Amino acid sequence: MMATAPTRPHPGGETAAENLAVGPAAAVIDRARDAVRKAMGDDS
Repeated sequence: MMATAPTRPHPGGETAAENLAVGPAAAVIDRARDAVRKAMGDDS
């Protein structure tokens, strides 16, 4: 099972409702970015 929390902070989500709305999408984008960087050998 994949976690739904973003892997890095994202400014702008000030309220709990905004975090619940944007968090899952941000998590997918973060994990895709992490996977691409790992595949390319850039683990920074």
